[in-house]
Amino acid sequence: MNSDYWTDPKNGFDKDWHEQQKHKKTQSEKEQQFLGIHASHELDRIQSQSGPHAGKLICITCKNKFLKWLPKEAF
Repeated sequence: MNSDYWTDPKNGFDKDWHEQQKHKKTQSEKEQQFLGIHASHELDRIQSQSGPHAGKLICITCKNKFLKWLPKEAF
């Protein structure tokens, strides 16, 4: 029980989990990566009255440029 395998989780039994955590991105990092240059722009959500999507995300700064469709959870 005194071996590094049990006493050092970063190099022992939990090493794989710690490696996975290094590569996970937080939701905000993923969003920033998706939005790219639009991350610092003014954004707006437009609700849809019909169709499979609840609405769309647009960039006001870029003259209402369409960015992505939004699911119902976004509203």
